[in-house]
Amino acid sequence: MPIFQSTHIYSRLRESIPAVMPWNQGDPAMKGDPRKSVKWIDGLRGIASFLVVLTHLARAWDYDLFSPRDNENATPQILQWPILRIPWQGRIGVTIFAFLTGYVCALKPLKLSRNGDKLGSFTTVAQSAFRRPPRLILPATIALIISWTLAQFGAFVVANRSDCWWCRYAAPEVEDSIWKEIVRLGGNFLTTWTTGYMAYDDHQWTLLPLLLASMLVYLVLVATMYVRFRYRMLVYVGLILYFHQDAAKNTETFQMQAIYGMLLSDLSYNATLKTWTTNHPYLRRAISAPLAILGLFIASYPGDHPEWASWSRRMLDAAQYLFPPDVNIGKRYTAVGVDMIILSIFFSPATKDFLSNRLLLWLGKQSFAVYLIHGTMLRVVLCWMLYGISGQPWEGGEAGTDEEREWLPLRPPWVVGLSIPVWIVLVYVCAAAWTTYVDPFCAAMTAKLEKAVFEDDKEALPLPAVSIPMQTA
Repeated sequence: MPIFQSTHIYSRLRESIPAVMPWNQGDPAMKGDPRKSVKWIDGLRGIASFLVVLTHLARAWDYDLFSPRDNENATPQILQWPILRIPWQGRIGVTIFAFLTGYVCALKPLKLSRNGDKLGSFTTVAQSAFRRPPRLILPATIALIISWTLAQFGAFVVANRSDCWWCRYAAPEVEDSIWKEIVRLGGNFLTTWTTGYMAYDDHQWTLLPLLLASMLVYLVLVATMYVRFRYRMLVYVGLILYFHQDAAKNTETFQMQAIYGMLLSDLSYNATLKTWTTNHPYLRRAISAPLAILGLFIASYPGDHPEWASWSRRMLDAAQYLFPPDVNIGKRYTAVGVDMIILSIFFSPATKDFLSNRLLLWLGKQSFAVYLIHGTMLRVVLCWMLYGISGQPWEGGEAGTDEEREWLPLRPPWVVGLSIPVWIVLVYVCAAAWTTYVDPFCAAMTAKLEKAVFEDDKEALPLPAVSIPMQTA
């Protein structure tokens, strides 16, 4: 074979083989297809779940970090400074999860719709909307049953006797009969998906608003499937402004974050924006860096006593002009800050590359499992490490106020310093086992349910060759 011919074949193989690799799959007609670089989403998810763990550790044993100072006249700790306080004071992790719900749920349907495959997009929405509830409810129910079982064997006794007020608040106290506990188990399953309350692991309150946010995304996708891009952007902005007025407890920023995720997901397929960001690297950096810094500062708004520091007091005063009355100002500022941070990531390929490193991708893979199990492990395993397994001796009794009772004291600082890192490792080991065994089981059960109830393609009625105009009544 002539050398030039073999070289030509080799060159063609070099060009064609990478194109069929899984990580290179995308829309060939769409420049910069985001599904080729969507790994940064998993990295961001990993950071969010780890921040949730840090937040609950601070809430349990160093609640002063939620304020800008220990008291009105104290000098701020370093971890209470703006930006440095973000990992410890809460809110930001769950806010990121709400954004990711909108971004990920919209990504594939928008891609198919932009390629002209409206039927494929509708099919994807229908399948995803059906799968979403069991993929959330099944693993959450397994976590509920595990926590309930541990409670029956007295695993939360130490937490209920500890000097950690939040552990006592979040740890369940067992009823006086197994029948009452069985009835309570069923009631908690129901309230988890109706009101968001779950006595055995109160962290599951977020699952209901996240499920509702995903359904909102699917509804908006269907409603705007035939809407032009520019007007779809107006729909997103209008919905964000609409939900800005919502002051519902706990869910007030979930809808906004989900719609914002849809907006950025849609923008990620826009060739004009992609070309502009590629051709203007210096301007892109000039935009992304200040956005990130300002977003981090805004997200630093204290959860408690913002009036104790001048910087947070100014933000408190400004809130009356920025937000509707009777809302959770901390959640609102966190949402604004997170949106600015994510927008800066959106314009920064370097940051996306950082978020796509192996460690963060691994953390992202375990994120849902970490969220489901870390609360129970904190109030059982970590409390055992910090207070003793037996909870004895205990002289607290049943009478008196919380201030009057003698709670189990925390062990010496060196024990705490060793126990918390070990516990974090245990959380991720258990989360990895959950991801390996429980998640595939839940996925298989969901697939069986889908196969059983979904209409077979051969049984479906044939679709008309020409789509029916949307204006026809």
